[in-house]
Amino acid sequence: MIGLVLAMLWSRRGRAAAVMLLTALATAAALAAPVYLARADDRIVRTEVAGATPAERTVLITGEVQSSGGGSMANTFQSLAGGWLDTPGYATVFSAQFAAQPSNLELATAAQLSTIVFREGICEHVRVVAGRCLMGTGDAVLTGRTADRLGLRPGDTISLSGSRFDTTSNRFKRAGDPTALTVVGVVEPHDATEPYWGRAGGARDGFQVDRRTLDTFARPSELQSYDAYPLPGTITVDTLPALREWVVDAARRSTDEARLNTDLDVLLERIAERRAEVRATVPFAVAPVLLLAWAVITLAVSTVIRVRRFEHGVIALRGVARPGRWWLATGETLLSVLTGALLGFTAAGGWQTRGAWPYAAVAVLGALAVALTVALRTVSAPVSALLRQVDRHTARWRGFALEGVLVVAAVVAVVQVRGRPGGIALLAPALVMLAVAVVAGRVVPVLSGRSAARALRRRTLGRVRLAAVLAAFRLARRPVGARLLVLLTLAVGSLAFAAAATAAVDQRQRDQADLDTGAPVVLTVDATSRAQLLHAVRAADPDGRSAMAVVPIRPAENGEPAAVAVDAARLPAVALWPAGAGRAAEVAARLHPPATAAPVMLTGAKLTLDVTASALDRPDVVLAATVAPLDGQRTGVVELGTLVRGRQSYTTDTPMCTKGCRLVQISVRLPPYVGPTVVVTLHSPPAADWRVAAGASAATGADGITFTLPMTSQPGAGDLRPAGGPEQLPVVTTVPLPADGTFKTFGGRAVPVTGSDAARLPRVGTGGALVDLEYADIFAADDGRADGAEVWLSASAPPTIVDALRAQGLTVTGRRTVADARAGIAAGGTALGLRFYLFAGLLSVALGAAGLAVAAIGTTVADLRALRLQGLRRSTGRLVEPFAVLALVAAAGLAGVLAAAVAWGAVGGTLPGLTGTGLPPLAVPAATVAAALLALAVAGLAAQATATRR
Repeated sequence: MIGLVLAMLWSRRGRAAAVMLLTALATAAALAAPVYLARADDRIVRTEVAGATPAERTVLITGEVQSSGGGSMANTFQSLAGGWLDTPGYATVFSAQFAAQPSNLELATAAQLSTIVFREGICEHVRVVAGRCLMGTGDAVLTGRTADRLGLRPGDTISLSGSRFDTTSNRFKRAGDPTALTVVGVVEPHDATEPYWGRAGGARDGFQVDRRTLDTFARPSELQSYDAYPLPGTITVDTLPALREWVVDAARRSTDEARLNTDLDVLLERIAERRAEVRATVPFAVAPVLLLAWAVITLAVSTVIRVRRFEHGVIALRGVARPGRWWLATGETLLSVLTGALLGFTAAGGWQTRGAWPYAAVAVLGALAVALTVALRTVSAPVSALLRQVDRHTARWRGFALEGVLVVAAVVAVVQVRGRPGGIALLAPALVMLAVAVVAGRVVPVLSGRSAARALRRRTLGRVRLAAVLAAFRLARRPVGARLLVLLTLAVGSLAFAAAATAAVDQRQRDQADLDTGAPVVLTVDATSRAQLLHAVRAADPDGRSAMAVVPIRPAENGEPAAVAVDAARLPAVALWPAGAGRAAEVAARLHPPATAAPVMLTGAKLTLDVTASALDRPDVVLAATVAPLDGQRTGVVELGTLVRGRQSYTTDTPMCTKGCRLVQISVRLPPYVGPTVVVTLHSPPAADWRVAAGASAATGADGITFTLPMTSQPGAGDLRPAGGPEQLPVVTTVPLPADGTFKTFGGRAVPVTGSDAARLPRVGTGGALVDLEYADIFAADDGRADGAEVWLSASAPPTIVDALRAQGLTVTGRRTVADARAGIAAGGTALGLRFYLFAGLLSVALGAAGLAVAAIGTTVADLRALRLQGLRRSTGRLVEPFAVLALVAAAGLAGVLAAAVAWGAVGGTLPGLTGTGLPPLAVPAATVAAALLALAVAGLAAQATATRR
């Protein structure tokens, strides 16, 4: 019997090969998920490791080691910590350091101390700027910064002694005999970010020596450490479990003698989260691929079996027993399916892919099940039906029952996915689209048959119209046409849903990247003050179209919303403006309304104020002024002296104002408790309008402005601020402002504000506020530092803008673009997982094209030959099958788009990664579906032409 099956295979090797190749395609498609997951895992690990901070990649173990006498140290730390760093693939660097002081000082301050540092293998990781590297005992090398600070050059000698802190004198005291060091070289790291340098990066300040020189010092203790860093290829998907286990074990073993410092667990947790995000999305896209794979195999087996029905009828007529008939019917199919499954598994890389076996088992067992079911059901038909080659129809009530079960399952899956995804919820999109496809498979043939019947009632039909009518009849009356319509509808629907998901996610990622970045290009800069930053950016870009100064006030933390200060006038030209945020020009106008008075500017090396103190009961009230230099120096406070009763001129030196200063405020430093009122008059004041603290008052008179300042516990009760801006700081915010109507600006000072709302804003998104940098600086009471200063560049900024900023005294320390932000988001786990949707959609269309090819194998033109005998023209008959293919593809396109729309409306906004997405952009899905339909039509016509020639 086996020989007979093999002979049957050989005699029909073309069709057997077709079934085998289709099974291979279906199996490979089913394995797409584990293959994609494996590649995504590898990419996530590479991306996260490459973007991790040194603290997240490295391991640092430190311990304070006490001297055992002389220059020797106890080996407790090395014996404890050395055994920890047994993680494969990690290289270790041992280092030790201690404090030393000049030998000629019996007592020293912290500023007079130096550090003696030993780091093994240092000469292999530095370049010599001057002199040479370490060679013998007594040699020391310095970094350029340390050499400049100490004023030492190669060849200089210095005498140092170990140091210990003396609690009696609160100074550092010599701990041993002096040791002479000779500076033999000035060195700099080859690469300060090289893993060899550990978490801090770069060579440490101090005297770098070798181990022999280190041991010549008498010191009470030293800080020893091991830095462990991963070699290339150490952190991979395969090593993650071992690394996690090692981190847990090492943290448990950490003691005071050997302390573990690492954020490797943070990196591993982030990798695990990204991998989990991928796995939360991929299963939803796998279900349609598996269903289509099984459908193609079913169609292939049923098509081949249908072609052999007469042969199986003859076998049954000759009395072959049922088991023998079953073996002859299934043996050929089983061998083809199993061989194809093995080929598909191998071609997809299943042998090398982690987690491929479960998917392969489901695909192959499902393929075998459907193949056996179709084969056995076909040959179990009555002999008369087999000899007449009549399709065996399922009872109508069974079909409706199965379709009803499918619809109920789809509803249950939708309900479940809106609750807690899992179980049948993983099949929700596939079930919804399959339910629509089944309905289309019922409705389209009926409509096709009725439209063809109406067309036949006409008296005359042209050649093309007659071919179209006959094609409609074939679509209506051939069961394989309805099955193929269901398959193609699911394929097109899967691709349309995937394209919609991809378009929606891409749009969301672009919006998120634009929000997070704020501008097409963001430069981080070093600026000594906010005033310098504003002046430099405005000077580098006088037109205000290319650059904008930005200083973050605070991130969102401790219940405080995020706040960012921007040069508001440039906001419309530079920022990436999010949808729903209103017009940029309107927001800029709200942030920077016209000021009622210009800021008070001072020029000169001295500041003089003519003041009369008419009510003053204390002798310790000091008069001071806060000035913000325009040349980049930080805001400073100068004292004009102690107030005395009566009229007097108060003068102080202001060397920082030779190039101009802005007067921030004049302060009458009142005691921080309730007391008598102080009344002062400022003659010839530098400004006409002033703002005072709550409870104080200012009155303009013929001889100046008189300020009445009651002593309270309120900070800043004696601050007199010239009105160089609005009375209240304008704020545009996406979150409610505090109930007291204040806003914390630079230095944490709460200032009165006037707020207006916006839905979204650059950089702060939906959880923060924007203020104008110039006005916020006027209201600030700190030293004017520009911590975290940035310069935002527009898309049209010329390449020379960076050089212009440098020419104005700014140092560019970093650069990031919105494209970098988009790439970073696209490399996340959710984005990678959703990208599989599109990949699965393309696989679905490929399987649909395979289904068209399978249907072409079993195409019969006997009915067309009969019609030709009755007068049908050959040219008309040749158009029937192509028209049937085109009609089938067109109907599947309409039904597939409808299926995708229904699935999107049911579960589109609730699937992992798609939560909260609304109607996706339609241009990309429409173009994708049109291209898929064109490809299906071409594939179907090509397969039909090949079958007809055969």
